[in-house]
Amino acid sequence: MYQVLFHIPFTAGWASPDGVPIYGFGAMLFLTFILTAMWWGPRRVVQIGLPRERFQDMAILVFLFGIAGARLLYMLQFPNQFVGQNLFLAFFQIWNGGIVFYGSVFGGLFGYYLFYKYVLKKFRVSGWKMADTIAPLIALGMAIGRIGCYLNGCCWGQPVCEECQPVPLAASLGEFPLLSAHAREQVLKPATADDKRPEIRGLQTSTGFSLQPRDERLGDPRSVIAAFEPRSAAKEAGLEKNQRITSVNGQPNRVVLELRGAKDAVNAAVEQFEKAGGLVLSQREDEDKLTTVARLGYDDPAGAFRDRKLLAGNPDIFTSVTDVLNLTIIDWPKGRAELELGVDGKEPVKFTPRTVPFFPTQLYETVSMLLLVFLLLAFQPFRRHDGQIVVVLMLGYSIHRFLNEAIRTEPTYALGLTLSQWISVGIFTAAVVIEVYLRRTMPKLPAGEVPLSYGAPQPEVKAA
Repeated sequence: MYQVLFHIPFTAGWASPDGVPIYGFGAMLFLTFILTAMWWGPRRVVQIGLPRERFQDMAILVFLFGIAGARLLYMLQFPNQFVGQNLFLAFFQIWNGGIVFYGSVFGGLFGYYLFYKYVLKKFRVSGWKMADTIAPLIALGMAIGRIGCYLNGCCWGQPVCEECQPVPLAASLGEFPLLSAHAREQVLKPATADDKRPEIRGLQTSTGFSLQPRDERLGDPRSVIAAFEPRSAAKEAGLEKNQRITSVNGQPNRVVLELRGAKDAVNAAVEQFEKAGGLVLSQREDEDKLTTVARLGYDDPAGAFRDRKLLAGNPDIFTSVTDVLNLTIIDWPKGRAELELGVDGKEPVKFTPRTVPFFPTQLYETVSMLLLVFLLLAFQPFRRHDGQIVVVLMLGYSIHRFLNEAIRTEPTYALGLTLSQWISVGIFTAAVVIEVYLRRTMPKLPAGEVPLSYGAPQPEVKAA
């Protein structure tokens, strides 16, 4: 998994300390657009009499509406992830994870409707012939797009049990770098009464080892290793039980006093702390602009407890004591996977914490959609009527998605089916209805190998 493929050279400090990132998910979307909308698509649509530049216009419109629909459906399906956020801004922050393919279908169809109504009719191109033309492009786009999901660490399947290890790709490609994977939140947090899939909660620690309770450390709240997980990368790197973490990614693992509360009260406390020569690690305002969070760093644990005691009488400030390691993991930057830890004065060790194995359902869909591309191309010369290729696409994808959802970790609804499974049922049903309708209304094509352009109006050739 590579959430960030690379950083653009000479841009260090622009969007991040390492430079402007090129995300794996975005790169796959761009590759999909180039291959389908700029290269293969124009070569197919000219066969049915549509100028290639008009198809490119349509592709841009459908692409934009598709992304918008995918994001909107995700926000409707998981509203709890956007509590307290500016929904308008959150809508555009796709890089934080969160689109649903079926949303792109509905959004893309709306974009296609607008294009058909205002552009396609002028070229006398059959809508069903157009649908058959772009059906393989859609399947190819889904195949490449799911590689982007895999690189991003989203859309993963259920944890792989020991008995399932022989399943192809399950154990070998189903582990993700834990610190930056979207799987992290669900496998780390313990299950609650409201969880739809409690079996995937609390499966592991954030770094491959657990920590001793802070109140048992004789006044030093810095992290101390308690126990390792099986196959822990941290243990393989050389860390040992009962070691205290003294450095994190080249920085001292300082004790941190976190202040959270009313803006004016926190700012006054921070100002006083700075005048005394203290180190302010960070200071920010929450979304409501009324609450401020400040983190103060200490090399001496006694200083943190002293200041916490002094602030205990202030009702406008809530305080907690932690360390740099804990905050580094909480605020881990997207795209990084390797963690460097120093313990008790020894040389720092580097390792990449990894999740438990998950079924790589993203790659399963990539394989399935590539096979569907070949099926659609092979079926094209033998179709009975226009529109039948897109019907096969709808049938093939809905069956695949229904089965693939069975090994994913999405919340379930009526009859124990996920939202995507219910939509798959709807797509399958719609495909059957469309096929029956087309068989009754569309002209039957002659037997044998029928070219895609059969019956299409030929473009006019102007005299020189």
